[in-house]
Parts: sequence; structure tokens; C-alpha cells
Amino acid sequence: MSTSLVPVKGPTDALEETNAVLSLPPLRLLRLSVTDLCNFRCCYCMPRNGVPKIKHDEVLPLESLSRLVSWLVSHVGIRRVRLTGGEPLVRPAIEHLIADLSQLEAIQEISMTTNGSTLSRRAWALKAAGLNRVNISLDSLDEARFAEITRGGTLQSTLAGIKAADEAGLTPIKLNTVLRNSTWKTDVPRLLDYAANTGLEIRFIELMRMGTEQSWCESEFISVDDVCAGLGAEVLSAEKQPCGPARNTLVNWHGTLLRVGWIAPRSHPFCNRCERLRMDARGQIRRCLMDSKTHDLRSVLITNNDQTARQELQTYLEGKLPPLAMESHVPMNQIGG
Repeated sequence: MSTSLVPVKGPTDALEETNAVLSLPPLRLLRLSVTDLCNFRCCYCMPRNGVPKIKHDEVLPLESLSRLVSWLVSHVGIRRVRLTGGEPLVRPAIEHLIADLSQLEAIQEISMTTNGSTLSRRAWALKAAGLNRVNISLDSLDEARFAEITRGGTLQSTLAGIKAADEAGLTPIKLNTVLRNSTWKTDVPRLLDYAANTGLEIRFIELMRMGTEQSWCESEFISVDDVCAGLGAEVLSAEKQPCGPARNTLVNWHGTLLRVGWIAPRSHPFCNRCERLRMDARGQIRRCLMDSKTHDLRSVLITNNDQTARQELQTYLEGKLPPLAMESHVPMNQIGG
């Protein structure tokens, strides 16, 4: 049985290599956070009463976000866009942004990460606007635990959203599950059963220390290697590995071979194969989820020509370093998970 996803280096070795500027693949994926608002209050994202919101006048109109994306496509080489939040579907008229982005010839894929709670009534409209596929958060199949984690979400609405997304052709659907030390032994097997029954790909994600919830995240952390070792199933590395964060595996789950991804930013950092750039709803560029420094692309473009703006962005990107630790004081909902 194979249980170690990255056998070459351990977690300490990986995080100690922080002195050199990264040798990165070309930036191809833009994670665009269209809002910091969300209709859930997930335990690992924000406290029960929420966090301070971005000021309304700082949030760019969708037309402005579209223009910034178009500039990044032309000057940086972005080829895929993933819409995030908060919860992207709480942003009114998000279909208009999708339609605008779909007109950019260089864009090969427009995807969305969502909690799925409103997909049951919006999946077909999103597909018609030009959305290609979705990643959907599904942390538990136990109704009470789902409500506890999301602080207000209902499992049935998310399951209905998954079904609607599949019927509308927003595929391939990927399910995202955040691992918790206190619950994984019951949640993970049930989720693998669900993946086996539906044929959907599922990815398990290590907790990161984010925002105001760092101590809770630390108490609930478990590594993907520990989960793999405790499954009692054969876990084999898939032949083709993506450039992105997930390590793809094939899990022999009670006789069914499942495609399972493992995202391990803490135990097995993936900085050297990161091809993503982030931009929030204010037009602020971020080199990394954990990066405290941002680049105000919107302001730079207002005051400079394209050549100068490109040089300033390139200078900012050249300063990208692996984080000293997978933690940030900024809440996940403001960056885009």
C-alpha cells in the first residue's frame, strides 16, 4: 500500500527552502475573487459573526474587473479564469461577467469555486453565459455536521446544486473537502462512497492557518499522509500530475478505483509548480495566498501606459518567494480560496 504522496521530501525540508526566488511555470490561471461576501460562515474561513467587509465603494464594477482580466490575458498570458469569493454567486449579475470573459479568445476555460447552495436554480443560466465547470465545497454528508461547519448552510441545497451542475454540463465537477482531525474518520469514508456512486472527482485539502481562525485551524489540522495511511485502502499515484496544487491519486475504494486529489499546502508545499495569480474585487493582485504584499493593478493602469504597467507588475511578480509558513492574517473570504 502506498500512502506517502510526495516521497522525496518531508514537510520541514520543503518549507525551509525559502531563500531563493521561485523558478515558476508561466502564470496561466487567474483566481478572481469577485466579492468578499458569503452566505455561509464556515469555521475555517471566518468567525461566527463574520469579518469586516470591504467598503462598498472599493468593490469594482463587473465591467472594470472584466477589463482588468482582459489586460492580464494580453500582457501576462492568463489562459484560465476561476471565479471565487467569498461566494461568487452572491455577486449580482455574475452571468454578465462570465459572458464578457467568454468573449476573450485566449481564455480556454472559465470555472467557479462555489458552495453550491444556489446552483440548483442558476446552473443552466451560468452554463449559457459561458461558464465551463465548477468546483463545489462539500465538507460533510452528515446534515448536522454540515450545518455546524457552514453555520447556516443546508446539505440538501448543496447536493441539489451538484446535481443541477451535472445536468447543466458544468463538468468535470470537482468536490472540495477540507480535512478536520476530529471528524475525518467518519466524513472521508462517506464522501468516498458518494464519489464512487456519482463518479465525481473529490479533493481533500489540508487546513491552513488563516485570518482570525488560526488557533482553531491548528487544533483541527491533520496531514493528507495521515489520512491516506488511515483509510485502509490502496492509494496509488496517478500517472499524469497537474501543474496545480492537487496531487492526483487512484484510490481502490471497496473495489472501485476512484480519482482522488490531495491538496497539502502544509505537509507538501507545491510552490514550485504554482501557475496562478490572484486578483480581488478591488483590483489588487496577490502573488500568493499567503503573501502580505499586493499590487494595485487598477490604480497602476489608471496612471500609467501599458508598457510601464507591465514593467511594474513584472517587478512585483519577480519578488515572489515561498512563504515561511502556510498562514496569513487575512481572512480567506477576502483573498479568494
